[in-house]
Amino acid sequence: MAIIGPRGAGKSTIGRLLAAQWELPLVDLDVDALALTGVASIREVFASSGEAAWRQAEAMALENALAGPPAVIATGGGVPCVDPPRHVLAAARAADVLQVVLLKCSAEVLRKRLEASTGDRPPLMGQDPVGEIEDLLAQRSQAYQEAADLEVNGDLAPPEVVASVLDQFGAA
Repeated sequence: MAIIGPRGAGKSTIGRLLAAQWELPLVDLDVDALALTGVASIREVFASSGEAAWRQAEAMALENALAGPPAVIATGGGVPCVDPPRHVLAAARAADVLQVVLLKCSAEVLRKRLEASTGDRPPLMGQDPVGEIEDLLAQRSQAYQEAADLEVNGDLAPPEVVASVLDQFGAA
């Protein structure tokens, strides 16, 4: 299973909780893609090599995760929206080897979460990551919906989000 959604949706948090529930490893694509680049931060990848290099690393990390043992995969926000990782995700869904859950969040909730912790998020549209939220949601919402097998309300507290996913996919 892969968890998709915009920055601040809680993909890593929900992924970690689902992985624990199902006794599976969690693959955090941001962590794995960053390891493939050999640099210290996502911001540094964007600054030194550009977004295309980051997207290539994400695609490679996703391919590696799909080739490994079953896991819960927490993707980066752009994975279902930008090639090459979008293509890898779509191919896995088409081959029925991956189900994708979209954490659908309101701009207001995302803004609050990002204001509390911006993390290693580079600007994608020339604004600060918090200021980009509405523009990115408008730009990416269709891609998120097309990539998802299930949409859940990511504005809810993590235990409620996990319960919603478990209701749909089962507790084990």
